[in-house]
Amino acid sequence: MTEPENKKAGLDRLKQAMVDDILNASDEEILAQFTEDFGSPEANAARMRARFEGAVLLVNKDRLRAARAGAAERGLFEPVPAIPIAEARERLREVMAAHANDTTFTLAARKESELTDADVMELLAAINELGLLKRD
Repeated sequence: MTEPENKKAGLDRLKQAMVDDILNASDEEILAQFTEDFGSPEANAARMRARFEGAVLLVNKDRLRAARAGAAERGLFEPVPAIPIAEARERLREVMAAHANDTTFTLAARKESELTDADVMELLAAINELGLLKRD
């Protein structure tokens, strides 16, 4: 065996010993080590959940934009007429209340108060496309 192969075998044994050490540790030991290295596991979990929700929101917005662009190219829907933003928010709240138990609504749709005016108008247009918006 040559010298580099000996070093690689030694590193492989060390790597395996470290993996075994982690796999044999209890949950309490893992949490204690995490707390020592990074702080509160609960705070870290909250940050990770917030980042995940933000990423899901961005992906959903991208999907909505792509779907709207595709539908617009094919002329599949009629645009929602311009309405005052207060009325648009009220309509969005009404639709969300009517479908409060519908699990197909996204997190973004459930947090209307946190949406920008542009987001409200996009969601209202998407809801209109789905046929969920009642016409006056």
